[in-house]
Amino acid sequence: MGRGKALTDQEYWWVIGLHDGGTSLHEISRKISRSRTSPGNYFAAELKTKLGIKASVRTVQTVQTVLKRVDHPVYTKMDRTLPLTAAHKAARLNWAEEHILNPDE
Repeated sequence: MGRGKALTDQEYWWVIGLHDGGTSLHEISRKISRSRTSPGNYFAAELKTKLGIKASVRTVQTVQTVLKRVDHPVYTKMDRTLPLTAAHKAARLNWAEEHILNPDE
C-alpha cells in the first residue's frame, strides 16, 4: 500500500498544538484531513529518536498504548519460589535445631 504525502511544517505544528491541548489523535486527523495514523506516527517516531530506541514505530506505539491502559507501571521482581506452608517452616526449623546441636550426625 502506498504512502501519503508527509506532513508539512504547518500541519506538523498544528498537530503538536492540538495534541498539547488534549485533542484526540482521531479528532486531529479529521481536522487536518489526513489518515488517522499520521499524527500518531509522528509522536511515536519522535519518541523513538529522542530515547534512541532500536525498535519499529509500531512497537513504540504498542508500548505507549499498553502504558496508557495501566494505572501504575511499576517494576516488581517476580518471586522465584513458592511460599512456604506452616508444615514446611516447622520441618525446616526442626532440621536446623537437630543439626546445630549435633553437627556430626
